[in-house]
Amino acid sequence: MQVGIISPKRDALRGGRCEERRQGGFSLRPTRLPEVRFIREGLYVPSARTLALADVHLGWEETLHDEGTLVPRGHLRAVLERLEGIVRTLDGRARLERVVVNGDLRHRFGPWTRQAWREAQEFLDCLQAVASEVVLVEGNHDEGSLAALAERREGVLVRKEYGVDGLWFIHGDRAPEAVPEGVEAIVIGHEHPAVGLRDPVTGRVETFKCFLVGRYRGRTLVVQPALNPWTLGSDLLREEPLSPLLAEGVLEGCRVYPLGDDGTVLSFGPLRRLLPGGTGSGVRA
Repeated sequence: MQVGIISPKRDALRGGRCEERRQGGFSLRPTRLPEVRFIREGLYVPSARTLALADVHLGWEETLHDEGTLVPRGHLRAVLERLEGIVRTLDGRARLERVVVNGDLRHRFGPWTRQAWREAQEFLDCLQAVASEVVLVEGNHDEGSLAALAERREGVLVRKEYGVDGLWFIHGDRAPEAVPEGVEAIVIGHEHPAVGLRDPVTGRVETFKCFLVGRYRGRTLVVQPALNPWTLGSDLLREEPLSPLLAEGVLEGCRVYPLGDDGTVLSFGPLRRLLPGGTGSGVRA
């Protein structure tokens, strides 16, 4: 499995150890998988011209307002700006074959609200402008609500799971009963992975979204960070994992790929090295 590290700037993040970093990518382990690139919060498969995103959580600000938390308007605009930045980084100008939204397109449970519905329609318009097909994988926030979005849209599919080129996309809120034949890597969202890293100069701990790459039931496991730009996620150096796929020691064996504020993706090695007592410099607050 090849992982391309897309680095708009060459400055390394302080507070962690970059094992290897270059534009061409590097090999995690030999498999039959095609090259896979991490581009900001997106996972891109060049051979299939497929871009995967996870955990958009449209309607997030509306839910917070209803709960009494005041946040500025503009969540959808921030999501679309993040999407534009990812698409702009992709190689070539040809349309994508597909975009996979790997769960939790929406935030609020239950019926659609008017705002969330409008935001979902606008988001799908943008996805269909850059891709021939959009695959919506159901997450725990979406359950039973996505079919209405796809009804009048040609090229929008709703699935519980989706496979392409040896990659199997499931949201990750439930452990699969079985992994299909031919699957080389499982890609999940749901976790909103992040790590808190201590700056060795200031001593301040900053939290960074990250990708995780590990092993689950003999397959490569890839955990994507949330596309939602207004939340960093769960600091896995301080909190227990949400996904059952990261239980029973799987999390500790994962390699960590943090995202810098400018979208840079780096390799910081195994997560266990960042835990207290490890050899890395990231520690709990």
